Amino acid sequence: YQRRVHGADNDVQFYVIDAFKVAQEAGMGRFINQIMQACFYQLSGVMPPEESITTLKKSVEKMYKKKGPEVINKNKKAIDSTLANLIKINYPKDKWSNVKPSTHQSFVMPNQRIPSYIRQVVENHIESILHPCNSLEGDKIPVSAFVPGGYVPTSTSQFERRGLAAQVPVWEPEKCTQCNYCAVSCPHSVIRPFLLTRAEAKSAPVGFKLLNAKGGAELSGLHYSIQVDAMDCTGCAVCVRTCPDDALHMHPFESVSKEQMPFWDFAINLPPRNPLDKTTVKGSQFTPPLLEFPEACAGCGESPYMKILTQLFGERMVIANASGCSSVLSQRSLTVNNRGQGPAWGRSLFEDNAEYGFGMFLGNRTRRQTLAKSVQEALDTLELSTSLRGAFSGWLETMNEYDKSLKHIQVIESVLPGIKDTNPLLSKIYDRLDIFRPQSQWIIGGDGWAYDIGFGGLDHVISLGLNVNILVLDTELYSNTGGQVSKATQLSTVVKFASDGKSKLKKDLGRMAMTYENVYVASVALGADMNQTLKAFKEAESYPGPSIIIALAPCIDWGIESNSTMTIMKQAVDCGYWPLYRFDPRNTLHGRPALTLDTPAMIKGDMEAFLHSQNRFDRLQRENPDKAQNLHKELARANTQQHAYHKRMAMDDQDLLEHLQRKLGQKSSSGSLAMILYGSETGHAAEVAKGLSHELKRRDIRAKVLPLDDFDVEDLPNMSSVYVVISTCGQGEIPNNAKSFWKSLSDPSRPSDWLNKCQFAVFGLGDSSYLFFNKAAKMFDARLSELGGNRVVPLGIGDDKHDEKYETAWQEWLPELWSKIGAPSPAKELMPPTYQVTLSTPDGSASVPLSFPEFTQAKLAVNRRLSPDNHFRSIVHYEFNTGDAGLTYNAGDVMWVQPNNPPEAVAKFAQVLGLNLESVVRVENPSDKVPSGLTVGQVLGQVLDICGRPQRRFLELMEMLASDDSQRGQLTKILSPSGKEDMKKLLSETPTYAELMTKFPSVSVPLGYLLDYIPALRPRLYSIASAPELHRDRVHLCIVENQWKADQSPIAVRNGVCTSYLQNQKEGTLLNVSVRPGSFALPPSHETPMVLVALGTGIAPCRSLLQQRKAAFDRGEKVGPTALFIGVRHQSSEYHYREEWESMHNNGQGFLKGLFTAFSHDQPNLIFVQHKMEEVPELLYDYLGKNKGYFLMCGPAGDAPTAIRNAIAKSFVSVGKNTAEQAETLLTEMQLNGRYNNEVW
Repeated sequence: YQRRVHGADNDVQFYVIDAFKVAQEAGMGRFINQIMQACFYQLSGVMPPEESITTLKKSVEKMYKKKGPEVINKNKKAIDSTLANLIKINYPKDKWSNVKPSTHQSFVMPNQRIPSYIRQVVENHIESILHPCNSLEGDKIPVSAFVPGGYVPTSTSQFERRGLAAQVPVWEPEKCTQCNYCAVSCPHSVIRPFLLTRAEAKSAPVGFKLLNAKGGAELSGLHYSIQVDAMDCTGCAVCVRTCPDDALHMHPFESVSKEQMPFWDFAINLPPRNPLDKTTVKGSQFTPPLLEFPEACAGCGESPYMKILTQLFGERMVIANASGCSSVLSQRSLTVNNRGQGPAWGRSLFEDNAEYGFGMFLGNRTRRQTLAKSVQEALDTLELSTSLRGAFSGWLETMNEYDKSLKHIQVIESVLPGIKDTNPLLSKIYDRLDIFRPQSQWIIGGDGWAYDIGFGGLDHVISLGLNVNILVLDTELYSNTGGQVSKATQLSTVVKFASDGKSKLKKDLGRMAMTYENVYVASVALGADMNQTLKAFKEAESYPGPSIIIALAPCIDWGIESNSTMTIMKQAVDCGYWPLYRFDPRNTLHGRPALTLDTPAMIKGDMEAFLHSQNRFDRLQRENPDKAQNLHKELARANTQQHAYHKRMAMDDQDLLEHLQRKLGQKSSSGSLAMILYGSETGHAAEVAKGLSHELKRRDIRAKVLPLDDFDVEDLPNMSSVYVVISTCGQGEIPNNAKSFWKSLSDPSRPSDWLNKCQFAVFGLGDSSYLFFNKAAKMFDARLSELGGNRVVPLGIGDDKHDEKYETAWQEWLPELWSKIGAPSPAKELMPPTYQVTLSTPDGSASVPLSFPEFTQAKLAVNRRLSPDNHFRSIVHYEFNTGDAGLTYNAGDVMWVQPNNPPEAVAKFAQVLGLNLESVVRVENPSDKVPSGLTVGQVLGQVLDICGRPQRRFLELMEMLASDDSQRGQLTKILSPSGKEDMKKLLSETPTYAELMTKFPSVSVPLGYLLDYIPALRPRLYSIASAPELHRDRVHLCIVENQWKADQSPIAVRNGVCTSYLQNQKEGTLLNVSVRPGSFALPPSHETPMVLVALGTGIAPCRSLLQQRKAAFDRGEKVGPTALFIGVRHQSSEYHYREEWESMHNNGQGFLKGLFTAFSHDQPNLIFVQHKMEEVPELLYDYLGKNKGYFLMCGPAGDAPTAIRNAIAKSFVSVGKNTAEQAETLLTEMQLNGRYNNEVW
């Protein structure tokens, strides 16, 4: 208000200009300084307008001469356009003169998930300190308002909301593959992914964009959304350029900010949710960053690294930050999580930051050592409760391991406050509660500190061998002080104090650190390999000694566009300018080279193109071409030499021998080689490929692992064996490190017998929730076969939707591979069991109850058989009292049920092992899977899946433990390459662990090995068959008993563990259950048309959705047209819930407009659901094609899903007048948009 009054009273003239628009039209991006100068000279009258324009252009020529003619011409164009866009604003002077002060401003944190005690401190700080400073009234702040020592609270950057971007990104969900690369690359933490439950999605503001979350079973039933904080975005567009799917586009700030901000505020106040591994690229971004809205340049290359560090370790980080860009961008931008935990931060001078951080480490270590002595004294001298004694003991064993110690710390934190006043020692321990958690000490700074002024301290700290982590943000110049030369500056760079191009190569800090041999060293570039960067962070933090990570951090002082940060990093690695490696001394303990080279083996990028893309190099080319050419050649030579050095360091003995023999022109003495090639975007396929190599070497087969693009395709015919492990990216795309290989392999001119001397096998990694499931693997498998390759085993299909992820298929594919190639069995060595177990004699005392933390006990209220007693299958309706258990659910959710093994199987298994069911199992190193104090009966009945299908590794264990020569010989034959049929016969006769043990009585497996080799008894998942709108406190299930016949088993019929367990439970029994979101997509509203197809007990989720619509219909709400197709064998025995369907249909007057039944075996000719669907093509096209409805098919897999899809496609052709190809495209689009759902088993 003061500015308005002053302006009106002094007759101030008010002008505005959209300078960003002028800059963009002139090709200058965000730079508006010349435009604003032109405005100043036009309005100030310092000189005549025409003369000022001419003078300004001359200054541009002089100022930007070093940046080249293109930059000069863009600035001149912007100056010429300025005056035409300068607009005068006429304002009401009378009103402005009399404007009154606004009411007291309230400062409320946007993120209300932060604990209230922290919010209060931050809000008071904003009101009493920062707001007066921003209002130019800092001189009025009393000294008493400041905290002694210079401490300031974190989380203050949330109040910035400056709205300074001319354009901000907008998400287009229909193109998004949910990779989260945009969030990884964002320098300002303003674009983030969020996971929502169905209830949260339903409560989202109108217009909030959502997708069904994809990427593994952990994300089933959740919604995915990308949200942008328009008010804190700088408009750098790094996210747009990084997005591989073209799913982000820049839009004018004023056109989208008002719409976006309510979405952002809603999203950041959702409960944090990250079911994935946070050390993966995708998983890391579901953890809220604890560095947000940093005051960094648009497109900053440093801040993404610091942001990711806080996502991995932020709740326990202690940071010593050297003065420079990184300290400026982080000092007000750190925040805390919803538990109030976040980085502790302090800034040091340039000179001594390493020593400063090392001092922090020593101080914390001393405090924790003192705490450990006090805890041990309490254990030795005090009477403590069982829980606290166990927690104290567990903490002492794991005090330096964050994940392992956390469960003990949580017990201590919950128990100690209540008893601290009972003893001085406990009070003393309570006072040190803040240091029970092990801290992660980080020393962070730029290259000016690490390479130059602070190098002596850095070198001293890493030489001491203690557990500190160092991150060097390498911009290759002094960024914060104006772009001066440093020892990190590369040869030929033109910067301050090296105006004619630096004449020396940059210092190799990583190589120098590696000479200590006990220091973890990594060189990373986030934009080149995000996965490698996260791996390096994880490995460095876990390494129990000093670590140093050198991170390439492009800077605008390089003369690059702000949106090119990530792209520049990739170009730097591709052309060999910047190496990627990880030097981990722990590798040598396992006989592997310490250095892992992550840079591509073959450098394919264009070094000259990379140098010309940055003014720091291109300037020398313009000013002194001859010198530039010579220095650039020297740089290329040095980079080639460095790459060769790293390659040699990364070789094992066998690879080095081959390398030297080739170099000397000698023939390799190593024999044939199995080449393992992988295509990986996130690093998962690379790890699987390395695992395959390890298994081949265990079988005395030489193997080498390379990314597909690092292998010369022309060498394929020379390979005797090639194994490909490949993931599929996005919507059926080849991973980036396999695209060049695939392009060459796809050359149509290659002959069909090109690979006739090469045998191959392909294993794919994917997620069946994606439409193009494992497409890349299928393409490679087909192409290698087309070129004459000899397929050793069928294509392996790994699926992240399985409980064991890819392992399910891998464990079937791998033994088949060993059998086909005749691989010898690996050397048999029985390692000690993971769990050290002792059995104590039953003494009548109560055993420890087995808890399932993620489950709740709910009462079984109804157990009612639906099918007739004489029917060959038992179909049962169950109801659980979830209201009493505190469980809530939504339509479409699923219920997990934790079963027990059958008592008779448990008793038989214990008898074979000679175990007493009442004996107590004491475990020296307990875990969540196996706590100490359970009885043998609990372990066999509730922990181990003794009724599961035995895995090959269990048979290998039995072979080593068999005491009878005949039985051991039988097992050896079964496990041999020629014993495949014997294996099948054995598992058909004895398809469970319990039965297998009875067949080989001489095998006595100690309980410790059983805990290692038999998987845990897993819960089973069932679709909920009710809706909370009709049954708020009850969950209904409709389940068919799982029965099957084992061909050669003496037992005629077998029953599934969980279905038989449920059938035997009496009403009123408490069972362990859990409610989770379902996996299929729900329509946005009840008005959306739906077509439901239920086969057998697939009726359950359909009933849930129909009950939800019925409740809406009964409330008088508009419900879209709905159709239900039911397919069962017989109407009399399997047409369940008939009265409900007929009531909802009400002869066509209800909301269920179509009710169609197919009783397949009630007439001589079989009639299936697809036949009924083909009778009503108009309905199908009207609901699904014309009116964009949703489709759900639920039931057993087989031919039905394909036949049903074909019926819908026919309706799109016959009624919609599409071609068959167009109909298929429309159905594919339905799947991509979540409108076409199959839930099959």
